[in-house]
Amino acid sequence: MPPSPPSPPPAYAEVAVPVPLDYALVYRVPAHLGPVEPGCRVRVPVGRREHVGVVVGVREKAPEGGYEIRELAAVLDLQPVLTPDLLELARFVADYYLTPIGEVPRMMLPGSLPPWGDRRVSLTNAGALAPPRDAGEERLVAALLAGPGQRLADLQRTLRLPDLGARVEALRQLGRLSVEEPGARRGARYVTAVDLAPGELDGHLAACGRSPHGRAVVEVLDALGRPATLRELTAAVGCGASVVRRLVKLRILRQFTQPERLSLARHRLSSAGGEPPRWELRPDQRAAVTALTAALAAGGFAAFLLRGMTGSGKTEVYLRAVERTLELGRSAILLVPEIALVPALARHAVERFGRDLAILHSNLSSGEREQEWERLRRGEARIVLGPRSALFAPLASVGLVIVDEEHDAAYKQDQTPRYNGRDLALWRARAAGAVAVLVSATPSMESRHNVAAGKLAALALTARVGRAELPAGILVDLRDERVELRPGEVCFSQRLLAEIRAALDAGDQVILLRNRRGYSPILLCRACGEDFRCPDCGLPFTFHRRARRLMCHYCGRERGVPPVCPQCQEPALDPIGAGTERVEEQFKELFPDVPVDVLDADATRRAGGAAAVLERFAAGRSQVLIGTQMVSKGHHFPRVSLAAVLDADTYLGFPDFRAVERTYALLTQLAGRAGRGERPGKVVIQTFHPRHYAIRAVLENDDETFVREEMRFRRSFHYPPFTRMVQLLVRHKDRAKAEGQLREIAARLLAHPLAHGVLVAGPALAPLERLRGKWRYQLLLRSASGGRLRRLVREAVDVPSSVDLVVDVDPYALM
Repeated sequence: MPPSPPSPPPAYAEVAVPVPLDYALVYRVPAHLGPVEPGCRVRVPVGRREHVGVVVGVREKAPEGGYEIRELAAVLDLQPVLTPDLLELARFVADYYLTPIGEVPRMMLPGSLPPWGDRRVSLTNAGALAPPRDAGEERLVAALLAGPGQRLADLQRTLRLPDLGARVEALRQLGRLSVEEPGARRGARYVTAVDLAPGELDGHLAACGRSPHGRAVVEVLDALGRPATLRELTAAVGCGASVVRRLVKLRILRQFTQPERLSLARHRLSSAGGEPPRWELRPDQRAAVTALTAALAAGGFAAFLLRGMTGSGKTEVYLRAVERTLELGRSAILLVPEIALVPALARHAVERFGRDLAILHSNLSSGEREQEWERLRRGEARIVLGPRSALFAPLASVGLVIVDEEHDAAYKQDQTPRYNGRDLALWRARAAGAVAVLVSATPSMESRHNVAAGKLAALALTARVGRAELPAGILVDLRDERVELRPGEVCFSQRLLAEIRAALDAGDQVILLRNRRGYSPILLCRACGEDFRCPDCGLPFTFHRRARRLMCHYCGRERGVPPVCPQCQEPALDPIGAGTERVEEQFKELFPDVPVDVLDADATRRAGGAAAVLERFAAGRSQVLIGTQMVSKGHHFPRVSLAAVLDADTYLGFPDFRAVERTYALLTQLAGRAGRGERPGKVVIQTFHPRHYAIRAVLENDDETFVREEMRFRRSFHYPPFTRMVQLLVRHKDRAKAEGQLREIAARLLAHPLAHGVLVAGPALAPLERLRGKWRYQLLLRSASGGRLRRLVREAVDVPSSVDLVVDVDPYALM
């Protein structure tokens, strides 16, 4: 029987394009573009315009329906930029969060990632000298000998090699090709690199003669199994460059050039030097590590909640789990809620894992981001560290996913697709057969509920590292204070001032929390009442004195500070309220000789970012750190003996069901920054609500009472974790139209059969009524079944594209 003919390559591609559709569009793949794989980016026509989309599937036959199928305009990647598991994750995100499928792949990739075909390829000296291994490689080498720096897309058109991408990558790893990145990397510096010439190891060693350094160079290169830079090699052997040059002359090594790797040292705290310490684990830490390593060894999905008081050594536990993951040949994802937490954890990770670590976050330059992403894709790095977007790193064989400070609201994306990084971390771990570990000193109500339901296994740490103890709590009732304040200043109570003086006199450090950045939230004219509101949002501008700007923290609009009131021309402008800038000013008036620094969102955008501020504080060059909630999370400063909250009531009054939980977590986390060294710590909490159960629980270290009271509130009013929630938000420049559009949506929802048993609140104005020039009306849907809610919205909410509707599944803020 004659062999069956090979099946033709798939001729149609299903493409997710960034348009408001919940399905992929189908396009014909022209023969001259060759086969295309799922995960590659393509340029396609949509209407009269072209969009860049991602291929999510391929098929051999056209879909039925008889409509015209258009062709792909271009294939931008010769190799997929999204792995199969990330494509599956994209489908899940689109389905669960009711998001157009085309919006999801776009947020998974670095925004500046250039098309693969734009990269330029050149032969190195080693590539020009090495004999081609087959006919395809011979054609590629001949084409590159004709001229260096050729675009991959041009090579694909002329050579028509179906495996060009794989060939280029293999030759690049062997040091025979250099691949120049477009855009930011085009001006990269080039460094000298070497590789072993073809031949047996014994022959190379014999050719080195009696030179011990020469033999060591050969042995290091053989052990690496890849080319190495001259700097890397001389540092590893402890020899000079002349040793390497001699081996090149003897033709033991081949020399070539390659782009210099960008250093990410500025994004991590500097190492203390020497070998990283290996702590002796306490019995509770040892039990947690044992449970995690057993789950890793068993393979398959397992999910844990690692809970322990601040300073109990949770980081050491999960870093030991990362070590075991690497030993098993798998990769790991380390998620933190904010960029400010990256520098300290990056230092510990680099000390342990070296080049195996890659960092991904939005404060990297485009060149740094592309470099780290490529290192992960190629397998040169097996650990990724970053905020929620690092979850989408192109890692192969994921074995461990860590979500540090899992309770933090920053894991929830506030733009479409509005996913929760913590929840997607569990999904990716399940899909990869990996171990997921949620970590927190103050777990979210949802995670506590999942432990009780058996969905998460609990691991508990019950003591602090070393001899450190929890700080003593000091409550200051601001109702009793009789401090004379200038308009808008914050209160430094007499008790707080005394504690600050005592800490500073002892040579200790102090952290002060004021959860509002800028100088003051309002600039007020006392003559006519003008309060300088943002014309797009209707909210007062925040006054930034250092920058001499009025800024809207919601839409980003800015304006200069006028010398007099523009309405009445009176010089009666006064800042009302206090942000971190004003607290810094007050503190310097009280303690003029004490070095102080500020950590907030403004500081992260200045030179050096958060890492520079934290570096100065860790080194003792600043003695007091003032900041927003950034100062409360995850930092380990052994010399801090006092942490203080200038106003603990910041969150309590927010019209949001999570306001109390956030207050409790914020205060508990801040308290945990004190007393982590040899000296005992103290936390001062200033409040106008001294009897509130959240504040009492922080002061008395009574987590059980807080959880009982908070769960009672959530159950009584049908809030998560006892129900699932979907928020529908309509935005329009015309207030009446916004309300009318949402009322029409509400009527369709209530008329649907699935609406039976669903709690509907609204339509009503959102707490922040107007942002970016649009009025905002919201509708809240609650049900015990999340699947029922999503089906209801999917089937009942079908609005024209002219309606600006936001659908937020499992919302984390209702402002």
